[in-house]
Amino acid sequence: MKFRIIGLVVALLLVLLSAHPVKAKDVVMSGAERSDYFTQALSLALSYAPEKQYQIKFINFDVPKLRALKLIANHEGIDVIPAGATVERQELVNPIRLPLLKGLFGWRVPLILEKNKDMFFQKQTDVEFKQHIAGQLYTWSDTKILESNGIKVLKGSKFLGLFTMLEKERFDYFPRSMLEVEGEYHRFKHHGIIIEPNIILHYPTAYYFYVSKQNVELHNDIRNGLELAIDDGRLNTLFKQHFGDIITRINLKNRRLIELNNPFLPPDVPLNRKELWLDVEQYIDNNVN
Repeated sequence: MKFRIIGLVVALLLVLLSAHPVKAKDVVMSGAERSDYFTQALSLALSYAPEKQYQIKFINFDVPKLRALKLIANHEGIDVIPAGATVERQELVNPIRLPLLKGLFGWRVPLILEKNKDMFFQKQTDVEFKQHIAGQLYTWSDTKILESNGIKVLKGSKFLGLFTMLEKERFDYFPRSMLEVEGEYHRFKHHGIIIEPNIILHYPTAYYFYVSKQNVELHNDIRNGLELAIDDGRLNTLFKQHFGDIITRINLKNRRLIELNNPFLPPDVPLNRKELWLDVEQYIDNNVN
């Protein structure tokens, strides 16, 4: 009789559970759009926890990155954001330490004036290269990185103004990431600007997903999902779909690599995991300055 009652209780619980399916969990994202790489990477990562029924939602207004990070930290309407790796951000919110862009933001291609297209044609010594002046916004972390490597930087206060300053030859070149340079060239080529064809600068950078330090479950699900997607190749396939053509068009193998240090990179960035980064040997020769 006792076991019969237990069996009936179990059956009743199963009926109740089937009548009340698990409620989907909304994950509110900032700093991305519905169809972009970051959204698809997050969706891929969360797909490895199907029992949670995660659904990605978006805020319908622009939020500055620092403000979004503070909202995440305080559980005020945003759950996750993709952003560059900095010590300051890691003190505020919790990073998933898997570089989403394989370091692409640290691969910098100069925009220059067409009339100066041969500026970097001849191989130059470090000293000679550093005589050229780069242009950057004074608030950008890249500005500090370039200056820490002994590169002269002319700083502006407005992004659009930098293209006018380049046109007027206030500085010599405007280093932009591989993800930005083509779009900006097409937008501003009427200024007589071209993509410099001979060199590429590189310094290590990482782009992470960040969540609240208290949201351990979401942090673990994103991290575990990304690790699984790395292992089975699906994240790399997604990366190539979005950025493979860009990397090919930049023509790395015919560019001279100028390797720079990044003293501001957090010390826990997983630089030793080669599978997480752009495979340089696949694209570039050994002509390193």
